Amino acid sequence: MKPMTLEDVHQVLYDILVDIHEFCEKNNIKYSLAGGTLLGAIRHNGFIPWDDDIDIQFSRPEYERFIHTYKSKQGYQLFSREIKGCEDVSIAFARVCEMERTYVDTGVGPWRKEPTGLWIDIVPIDGAPSDEKIARRKVRFMTLAWKLMLITRGRFPIPYSEVKGIKMKSRLLVKKCLSRLVPKGYILRYINWCQEYAFDDSSYLANFSFMQNGFKEWQPKSSMEKFVLHKFEDGEFYIMEDYNTSLSHLYGNYMELPPVEKRVAHEINSFYWK
Repeated sequence: MKPMTLEDVHQVLYDILVDIHEFCEKNNIKYSLAGGTLLGAIRHNGFIPWDDDIDIQFSRPEYERFIHTYKSKQGYQLFSREIKGCEDVSIAFARVCEMERTYVDTGVGPWRKEPTGLWIDIVPIDGAPSDEKIARRKVRFMTLAWKLMLITRGRFPIPYSEVKGIKMKSRLLVKKCLSRLVPKGYILRYINWCQEYAFDDSSYLANFSFMQNGFKEWQPKSSMEKFVLHKFEDGEFYIMEDYNTSLSHLYGNYMELPPVEKRVAHEINSFYWK
């Protein structure tokens, strides 16, 4: 297989994004670019130059509509633990994948038993407590639960011959041992915990499905009530009109570029043309 350049990765991800956007437009499903993708749209009018992924977020009701109705014009495939036939998915959100031309080596962090190509993360935003003390307790609990969920990925068999380095081999062995402590059905239990506070009845929101940013993604529901089109590369896609609230929580002074040594892509995955 031939390694993909970062430009190759950006083009495939952009094509998937266009397909998702067109489906959402046709079916009146509201979404917003999120995280580093939202930051890229605001600061660069496209990808952060060194980034190698795309994140989209939906309110939980819109997320449910999307994952149960999405049909791709280009043949992209959606994987979600909530969908029948996707019982091997080990994450609490969905992904739309290009499966024909690309392959992603996920190292010791696989999220499916079967290989996939490049994907876009499809993230649900759930209701959260409006009381800050209660919200912080909820976030602490969900962060610990999320870290435990990551251990379940170690259940997937990865031959040692495909893992390079003593450090990586040791990590895989530890994950496989610890995964025995995770109860069966834990992923679905985690997804239920994400929805403890109903979206429609909540005045605050949080991204509980992916707790890497912890309390930084707790914010007023009003920040996700209006969406506007914004330039991203060669097209226009939806973002939260109040993007400042989200980006300020996540990155502080988000218009300032990070130090040169931090302008690097994710080191977890490797991308290839088939």
